[in-house]
Amino acid sequence: METENYPPNKQKVKIPVWAVAVVAVVAILVFAVGLPAIQNGNTEPEIITVSTLQEIVNVSELSTYTAVYNGIAQVMDEKDPEDTDYYVSYEAKVYAGIDFEAIQFRVDSDAKIIYVELPEVAITKVDVDIASMDFIFYDNKSNASTVSQAAYKACETDAQQESEAQEAICELARQNACNVLTALIDPIVEQLDAEFRLSFV
Repeated sequence: METENYPPNKQKVKIPVWAVAVVAVVAILVFAVGLPAIQNGNTEPEIITVSTLQEIVNVSELSTYTAVYNGIAQVMDEKDPEDTDYYVSYEAKVYAGIDFEAIQFRVDSDAKIIYVELPEVAITKVDVDIASMDFIFYDNKSNASTVSQAAYKACETDAQQESEAQEAICELARQNACNVLTALIDPIVEQLDAEFRLSFV
């Protein structure tokens, strides 16, 4: 197993890459499926309700933002937790998003406002690229055939903890959720009552 002598101090580099491009696809799907259901043979004006809005967003469970994360995990000696066994550098994809089922709606018919209350953003998945892992050992006894499995788990935990602390990742995931919801809801709402607008809280 190759080792590389990089400084042992723990340095993290976060490189946000892109929000997953699902907005257009989901919006087209809802427009194609939901709109005819509204238009077919219904002459009475429909009212925008919370249940209608919940049915619209149930098309998808999670709105996800994906970022590439480069980090270094420190793995301690199991027998002596104060001693370092090794460091492992890695690259991971971090996914963040919200649970669509936890979204709350409130409709103000007088003010023509649909209030959308979003749940907290969470890190939903960490995908470590095992091929990117590179080690520097302080205890050569740790350089065994089983080291990759333990190191992989350490990298997952490290990426999870570090990403949860990054406000930028959470903010981008929230903004992406707002974009997805707007794409889902606007086409339907415009057909029912174009005067309504969305307000995210």
